[in-house]
Amino acid sequence: MAATTASEQQHRSGRDPLRHYLHYQQGKRGASAYAGGSSFMERVSEAVASGMGTVAFLVVSSAVILGWVLSNHVLTFLSNSWTGLLNGKGFDPAPFILLNLLFSAVAFYTGALVIIAQKAQTRTDHANEVAAAKHREELAQYQTDLLQKNTDLTEQIHALAEQLNALTEQVHAAICGHSSST
Repeated sequence: MAATTASEQQHRSGRDPLRHYLHYQQGKRGASAYAGGSSFMERVSEAVASGMGTVAFLVVSSAVILGWVLSNHVLTFLSNSWTGLLNGKGFDPAPFILLNLLFSAVAFYTGALVIIAQKAQTRTDHANEVAAAKHREELAQYQTDLLQKNTDLTEQIHALAEQLNALTEQVHAAICGHSSST
């Protein structure tokens, strides 16, 4: 009787322990970390949301703001001297209404993208919970089956031990009975 490992038994039975998480398989067109796939907008929003709040995002945003102020006032100052700066001849004069509008638009799109990404993540979390529950149920059933098999084997070993004990007593009686009569 050859001993088999759990992975060999699992392979023979064809039961993949990760089969409930098939929505994570790569190689499919449009494969996504989201359960059931995700739309183009969900993938874009996830990419944008994962990029925001990073040091690179802050550096780029700061560079845009600095560039805006420099091109709007400092370069005008250099070309038109103090008069241009004091008179607000830049394309977006102080208090930078166009820049504020740009920030408002960024805040709007950021909020929308974050909400879309959260919805997709919620769907994925729910699918993972369902899959984990199914997996736990199967593991519990597998453990119950193993426990029953262990119990059956223990009972068989006990029966064999009783038979072995009876045979030992018979052999002992036969040997001791023949040696005392000779």
